[in-house]
Amino acid sequence: MERHIVEILAILIREYPEGAITPDDFEPIANNLIGLGYTHQEIEAALFWFYNRHELRFQQKSDDLFGKESFRFLHDAERHVISPEAYGYLIELQQLGLINLTEMDAIIERAVMIGGRRIDVDEVKMFIAAIIMEQSSSFSPAMQTVMLKTPSDKVH
Repeated sequence: MERHIVEILAILIREYPEGAITPDDFEPIANNLIGLGYTHQEIEAALFWFYNRHELRFQQKSDDLFGKESFRFLHDAERHVISPEAYGYLIELQQLGLINLTEMDAIIERAVMIGGRRIDVDEVKMFIAAIIMEQSSSFSPAMQTVMLKTPSDKVH
């Protein structure tokens, strides 16, 4: 489920890079995503995170010390653990703004810490989902209450 949420987020960010999703957009978006095989629960979770992430980023500007033009190179040990496809996926999501460079570094660090095996794209999606869930718990309770109701009211 978590990796599907990350996939949905990537789709949403590609189509709505500035976060311009209104409550009226929820139902058509959900219908399109259901057509791609995603569940209502996955869609609602992704819409909740997408909307809140953009609100949080707008309020705080950015929690990253680096701009989008910054680039993160892998050192030898990291290249041994992270597959080229997984690293390419991280770069894509960083360029889309789903994760920032600081979060990308944390994901790479987590991948190296489990060590001993090569990390693929699906495992990277799980790391991204973990970061998203950590951030979701930091949203204000008032915002969570409002946002939890919004997608549910529109997605049936």
